[in-house]
Amino acid sequence: MISKNPLLTIVILTVFFSLAGAGSITIIAVGDIMMGSDYPANMLPQDRGEGLYRNVAHFLSSGDLTLGNLEGVLLEGGVCAKKTAKGKVYAFRTPPSFAQHLADAGFDFFNLANNHLNDFGSQGITSTMKTLTDYGIEYGGPNGKVGEFEINGMRVAIACFATSPGTELIFDIEHAQTKVSHLARHNEIVIVSFHGGREGIGALHTRDTFEYFLGQPRGNVVEFARAVIDSGADLVWGHGPHVPRAIELYEDRLIAYSLGNFCTWGFNLADERGYAPVLKVVLDSTGGFVHGNVVSFLQKQGKQLAVDTLHRAARLVKRLSAEDFPESSPLIMEDGTLLRHVVRCEDS
Repeated sequence: MISKNPLLTIVILTVFFSLAGAGSITIIAVGDIMMGSDYPANMLPQDRGEGLYRNVAHFLSSGDLTLGNLEGVLLEGGVCAKKTAKGKVYAFRTPPSFAQHLADAGFDFFNLANNHLNDFGSQGITSTMKTLTDYGIEYGGPNGKVGEFEINGMRVAIACFATSPGTELIFDIEHAQTKVSHLARHNEIVIVSFHGGREGIGALHTRDTFEYFLGQPRGNVVEFARAVIDSGADLVWGHGPHVPRAIELYEDRLIAYSLGNFCTWGFNLADERGYAPVLKVVLDSTGGFVHGNVVSFLQKQGKQLAVDTLHRAARLVKRLSAEDFPESSPLIMEDGTLLRHVVRCEDS
């Protein structure tokens, strides 16, 4: 007989747990990070950022490779390259010493290819790259720099794309495909990072169309993400809209269209912009998706990141994925567990 509770007729295949052993890699990724800015006024945490990641560091350190998107520059002084008085134009400058918090939290790599890379011109870029290197953190993005790692006997490459000068552009899909195809020939795992899509609370949904924000082009992120997977990418990690977006499983590869904000101190934390999802993904030795989690954290004004026991980020991603990619969304549980395989069966 069929169970009266339809949920009990869904049996999750447990074989994927055995696939996550030898020859696999666990990747943890988050969205935008800006640990406070001292430009144009002091908006830094009172304790110089101590404890920002206290409630999440244990999780960030639990993978083989932990990734984040760094908004703004790590710099003392310098001259701002933006006209911030125009309104809705922001420049972020964080003291280089704050990089210690990133290292202590377990970050291995930062994407710098975003619309804040050039906030303080070449001086800001140079200082940020040097600071991350000094703290033992790899980076990618400026002038097409690729992150390179060797993990569990596998070569891993991270290519970064954005919509800003000094980066490789998501608009040039043919170039992106050529680059990814080259990396795939020389690496077992290729991760593509992109900073694109429109911004704000009105940008929750992901559409297969070209997007704009404040009149500026932000690309067709669906076309871009699928194209780089067709060319050999194994995981696509998106950020930029400042809100979480859907997750899609395309050709057995995972696409996270936006992981929203993660640690944006004192800035735009209302509504879903305060959700801070952490994506944890296990890939097999060929780059295929095995399983994962969307772990929910929350940002609140003037407070450390906190665990969200209501799983709001995960539940939002679950809903958006079902609505925006009904044919290609992975199975997402209420607690954020990501799975590939389910079967329906009847009680005998």
